[in-house]
Amino acid sequence: MNKRIIVIDDDESILKDYQIILAPERGVSELEERAAALEAELFGETPEKETFGKEYYELTTALQGKEGFVRVRDARAEDRPFSLAFVDIRMPPGWDGVRTASAIREVDPDIEIVIVTAYSDRDRSEIVDKVGVPERLLYLKKPFDPEEIRQLALCLTRKWNLERRAERHQGYLKRLLRSVRRLKTLNISSVRDVLSAVLSEVLSFVDARKGFIARLNKGEISVEINSENLSSRELGSFMEKVSERLPDIETISWIGNIMVFPLRDGFGNFFVLVSDFHSPVHDERFELLRLLLETSSEVLESVKKQERFLKNEKIATIGQIATGIIHEINNPLMAIMGAADLFTFDRQKMWRFFDICQDILKSPEIPPDTRKNFGELVEQVNPENIRRKMEEHHSIIRDGAERISGLMENIRSLSKSGEHPEMNPRNVGEILENTLLLAHNALKYGITVHKEWAPSLPVLCDVSSLKQMFLNLILNAVQAMEGVGELWIRGKKRDGKILVSIEDSGPGMSRAEKDRIFEAFYTTKPDGTGLGLSIVKGIIDSHNGVIRVESELGRGTAFHMEFLEQLQTSEVFKTSEVF
Repeated sequence: MNKRIIVIDDDESILKDYQIILAPERGVSELEERAAALEAELFGETPEKETFGKEYYELTTALQGKEGFVRVRDARAEDRPFSLAFVDIRMPPGWDGVRTASAIREVDPDIEIVIVTAYSDRDRSEIVDKVGVPERLLYLKKPFDPEEIRQLALCLTRKWNLERRAERHQGYLKRLLRSVRRLKTLNISSVRDVLSAVLSEVLSFVDARKGFIARLNKGEISVEINSENLSSRELGSFMEKVSERLPDIETISWIGNIMVFPLRDGFGNFFVLVSDFHSPVHDERFELLRLLLETSSEVLESVKKQERFLKNEKIATIGQIATGIIHEINNPLMAIMGAADLFTFDRQKMWRFFDICQDILKSPEIPPDTRKNFGELVEQVNPENIRRKMEEHHSIIRDGAERISGLMENIRSLSKSGEHPEMNPRNVGEILENTLLLAHNALKYGITVHKEWAPSLPVLCDVSSLKQMFLNLILNAVQAMEGVGELWIRGKKRDGKILVSIEDSGPGMSRAEKDRIFEAFYTTKPDGTGLGLSIVKGIIDSHNGVIRVESELGRGTAFHMEFLEQLQTSEVFKTSEVF
């Protein structure tokens, strides 16, 4: 609160009176209050209220008008303005009070001014006309009562502070409306772009230079986006300061010199962290800032829904195209695979005929010349080499056809993942057990499977879709570990949700790979189609679930899935099996 007052009067004794009234020495004032209280106690009287709760002001004095004007001007330039000025009307030989007040008003239109005089030779309308801003101008006659000065100081300094607070609040409100309007009219469709815009608006709103948005996930903190002027070293320092306290923060808080703003959404907990402020953050910004954060959360949720809608639309379009493509490809593909099978059958008959001919030619009844000519022909043709090449060619044709068939099946599954599956209440634990049986051949040579889930994990689901989803994730893990490693499959209930995780001890992924793994046709495998995890994401979306991936190079990969729980159970069993 600004309690800075300037008194301009050419009489030093009057300046001392102001000093005693508005800024007495604390020790003297406290003794006076104690004496008054003791007197009241001894004589059974109630102490006068004015002896208690006195206001103390930061007082500046000047003996001449021009001197006082300079001090007001300099204080305004230093952003430490006076809230109130008491100005004497007559101050020979320099500026009089009216000229002084008029000059002060030009450099500081907000200051409250009290014109003080012992004479009535200046008309009040003339003073108001020359000084201006009549709502911030009062007229006081000498001799004045000390309580009158105290009351004027109290009312006018508080009036000044309330007006400045109202101006700040109005300014914040305008900035809030601009920020909300910008966020609401963003032409973006990615969560990262929304977070970038939110960070920019928050930094602007609180006048901060540096900041970042972090995400808290199961106690682990990751940086989603940061301002360009925030170095990696500073970012690391910030993370060290906030990492322990961040999980407990539920409202706008300070951690050292870092201000933390929770930003909630339906998929995780984000926090906006800012520092390096241009100016102090007044309390009245906080309520408005909460409105900005609520709007940011709404925009974030809207973009996530839009992403899901666009993906479903894309999947539906792919499905329509895929139906025609699969039909057109399957017909010649079936012909190729049928011809390959007929080729195998005819090849076997041909080689059986050739082997019989060779056996016949070994008979002594066959003329030697015929046997010799046949032997030379066999040597020239090299039937064993032809047989080997025919087997290789057949294998290439068959493998290629099967790969195309598998690709068509994946595209069919991808197109169907956007459809509404047939939902029935089932136990996820049973589905996981059945899926492991399907994956038995892939697991049996060198994968240790650790199973840890509650015996009853009830969800409303499409069983075949969930089996396909879990199988895709398990086979991906086996391929990543190249057939040797450890696989953890966990399931539990928490806060009305069924949580399932599949984690491997493989090589992990880079951040760039992790950000794209659910994109259709994106793959890091030389012979991959890039559809497996897209199908997984489509299935989880069709079940109104959530899937997250955690992975670091050299530290394996974990997929975490969430479904709504249907019933209530509690037991847990643990087992480890080597397949």
